[in-house]
Amino acid sequence: MDYYLIRARKLALAVAATLPGLALAAPGTDSAYRTDLQSSHVEDATSRGISQVNMITCFMSAMRPDALVNQGNYIALVDQKKCDPNSRSDSGNSGANNAGSSAASYMSAIVNSTRSTNSDPMRVRTWIDEAERDFSATIFVNISASEAPSASNPYGVFRLDYCGKGETGPCMMRGFLEGSASGIDYFEIEGGGGGSNTTALRLTTSGADGGAGSLQMSQMGQQVAYTFAYNGTYFRRSDGTSDECFSRLADDPDTAMSVWRYGLYDGDSGERVNLHSSFPIEYTAADGKSYNGQMGYYGLWLPSDVSSQIASGDTVQRVEYVPNQPPTKTPYTLVKADGRLMKYTKRARTLASADKIKFQTFVWNVTGFFDGAVPNLQYEMYWDDSAGLFKVSGYVECGSSGCQSKDLDSEKSVSAAYFASQGGVRGWSQSLGGELFIALPASGSVDSASVNVIYRVQDLVYPAQMPAALFCLRECPTAATLASYFAQGSSDASPFVASTYNNWGPTDAGSVVSYSTDAALALLKDAGGGAISFTDRDLLQARPQYQWGVRTGRLFTTLADAQCANDATKYCDNQVDQLDTYYQWETGPNQWNQFAAVKDSGGTIVTFDPPLQVSYGVPSGAQYGQYAGKSIVLQYGGFGELWGIPGTCVSSVTNEHVSCDTPNSRYVPSFVIPFDEVLGRVNHGSTVMLAKWLDREIRFARKDVSVCTAASVTLPSAMSLPGVSGLRDPSDPTSDIYIGSKPVVTDTPRVIHGDVKY
Repeated sequence: MDYYLIRARKLALAVAATLPGLALAAPGTDSAYRTDLQSSHVEDATSRGISQVNMITCFMSAMRPDALVNQGNYIALVDQKKCDPNSRSDSGNSGANNAGSSAASYMSAIVNSTRSTNSDPMRVRTWIDEAERDFSATIFVNISASEAPSASNPYGVFRLDYCGKGETGPCMMRGFLEGSASGIDYFEIEGGGGGSNTTALRLTTSGADGGAGSLQMSQMGQQVAYTFAYNGTYFRRSDGTSDECFSRLADDPDTAMSVWRYGLYDGDSGERVNLHSSFPIEYTAADGKSYNGQMGYYGLWLPSDVSSQIASGDTVQRVEYVPNQPPTKTPYTLVKADGRLMKYTKRARTLASADKIKFQTFVWNVTGFFDGAVPNLQYEMYWDDSAGLFKVSGYVECGSSGCQSKDLDSEKSVSAAYFASQGGVRGWSQSLGGELFIALPASGSVDSASVNVIYRVQDLVYPAQMPAALFCLRECPTAATLASYFAQGSSDASPFVASTYNNWGPTDAGSVVSYSTDAALALLKDAGGGAISFTDRDLLQARPQYQWGVRTGRLFTTLADAQCANDATKYCDNQVDQLDTYYQWETGPNQWNQFAAVKDSGGTIVTFDPPLQVSYGVPSGAQYGQYAGKSIVLQYGGFGELWGIPGTCVSSVTNEHVSCDTPNSRYVPSFVIPFDEVLGRVNHGSTVMLAKWLDREIRFARKDVSVCTAASVTLPSAMSLPGVSGLRDPSDPTSDIYIGSKPVVTDTPRVIHGDVKY
């Protein structure tokens, strides 16, 4: 069954077809480095129209109905972030220095896969739970597959029907996807009633590698339509105004690729590098209903309809899977707090080694920066070692939908003397490990081989590790300032003590904010004993700049460490740059804003592995851009989760590089780490590991439309599209594809995102 689902998931290949494969090479013929599967899909402007069905079929593939045929109903958990392309690209472009936002977010489903005989179709019935804070629904899915893909029929013969609905009422989302020897039909309608959004696609095939089609979308009153055609070499697409031609050849030098998931492997054995970063849990609520979740380094995950009910002191069961045996369950006690403390430990490299690696820095005084610079703005820049200057390439603009990088009309040069007068450069770089500080000499004369770039390794602080006292000079909240700022109608400037808001100057002793810690409750408390916590999601979203939570400035463990270098009677926040460690507290509505852990029967808190910080020496070559030959810092959060490759933006219409503020732009990683035993090496200290891409997108190389015309790739003039009449409802008891009411299954999940546990 997986073959059908994978084929459906890659519906963008309609729009795409088969590309030449890559040769495998690895240490050990049977090692995971060699045998772990790699998946490629084509990304195109038409992909947006079929994103919903791609997500559903990704979910279905991750539920592994092919592996559990005729074994009854079972529970499968699917990480929706791995199936949602918006989730991965949006998080990459946010510039968030908190990889916790990449923690898993599971959807639960009940699956039943059957096949009467080898000559009968395979039928898969699925009930997917979709729960939000104030809303829950079930997606009913029915699949019938009777013929595998082949050279003469690249899509096989299958039909997928689905309906998403609440506890009562009609389908709010319904659609179907059908594959046959003649091609693909897809139709979806959303919004209940007459539907506010519709998508219709028809693809007709012509041999194994040719075809044509039409796609129409109506989204919130806006109409978009494409016609397209392709042969073995070219793909052509038109929206009625813009006629585009692309090469479909993977070896075309202008074909672009981006990777969204990597695995790391032991450099000698080729086995996966796995972290003890989480384990599955089961929680039984007061009403007796059991919920499946995850406990790990980034805290607790449970379905949203129960996550607000569980409290510190409650019991959860750790689920351990043993091959060929039923899972075992062990009780643990939950420790939960509405905030968390993070520790930052100093690391350093030379400025010369950071040549051309981009970072972001906030500039409030533009005198001496560059002509035309705007004050109080975050700029994107890098050190140009050959020129002995900083180069400014763009700026960052933030709003309710996140932060976007925008290119300047041309790069600007800034002397090191500008920053030297401020004591150095403070900023943030994904490719340098996060927060950074470049300690420049007061003279402004820079020997880049001796000037250090200081960056930090981030670790979660467990209750027993919390310092007894912490001191804050900048961005310092109290329980009272948090409550006041987020109150309805508040005119407060920030959620921080007023004297600490944007406080970059020397601080009098009376303005220092002191905190204590409560290890028993895992909380930070102000001088009045109030907890520094705020988790009201609605009130936080009303203040977009804090919708992801509130974070303190950098916290000192000893106030004397903050004494200003030239005036010991005052305290300066920049003194933290000299310290080996400092701390920050954050609070908010999300799992990564909060602390959660479990205690075993002996009262010992279970600790998890933090992400590994690894370095990657980027190879030489034009495909690596300004990062060629540089060493960058990456974070590895577990198999499939490698973060830190710098990004860029491309047009979803032309596939070419554009500024991120361009309409129809998409954020993608700047380059791909090759699947190669030499060029794909990363290092954790002296330990050598190998990277292998797992999930890759391919973007066709743009050509002049005359190339497609000369190759007889002709757009269809008229094509009838599937519509409402083709819909069938798997949730309707009167339908011949009715899958029945959602069964009650109390067993432990058998599948966790494609991994069959038992």
